[in-house]
Amino acid sequence: MKIGILEKTMWTVFRPTFQKNTSIIGVEDSKSLMKKAKIKYYEILKDIPEYGENDVLLINLIGAAMYAAVYISLEKKPTIDQLSEYYEIAMNSNIVMKIFLKSSDYYSKKYQNSLKKSAEKSQKSSNPYTWRFKVIQGDTLESFDAIFDKCGIWHMMNQLGIPEATPALCRYDYAMAKLTNTVFTREQTLAGGGTMCDCHYRKKK
Repeated sequence: MKIGILEKTMWTVFRPTFQKNTSIIGVEDSKSLMKKAKIKYYEILKDIPEYGENDVLLINLIGAAMYAAVYISLEKKPTIDQLSEYYEIAMNSNIVMKIFLKSSDYYSKKYQNSLKKSAEKSQKSSNPYTWRFKVIQGDTLESFDAIFDKCGIWHMMNQLGIPEATPALCRYDYAMAKLTNTVFTREQTLAGGGTMCDCHYRKKK
């Protein structure tokens, strides 16, 4: 993958909150950690194939690459609970992420039509670093399911040899729900050994 404006912007925008919260994962020298992680971040991205017109959720993959770069750069590996807390706070305390999530109306016709189009595109992709999913509409716009049978993050983490760190990223779906007026539930994940990631979204009353 070519390192372009999006990849550089993602690092610039999220580095401050990733660096600020390293004490959660047992690191006091946050500047040194992020210096190592930045190098690893670009190395990870360069090994990912270019996204094509049928590939989806590129920003999700880039965010996960940043998390993976930090994890790989740690001398002592934290627990999944520590990593989950770290990633949630690093993402959700970021002002850009807060604005983006709070302005995302999952329960509008426009959003769900866009999601369905992405799902249709994803069925045509052969890129292992992308997602493949389908959308099942609820009785009203206030609920829908997104069923994934391929996950770009899970593939990337396996390729990097750090599959054990993936559950913290999966848990972030619940953290995002806090800022999108959503009740989020799921019975299984690909990273947890399931056959799919069955994501259920319902508007919070």
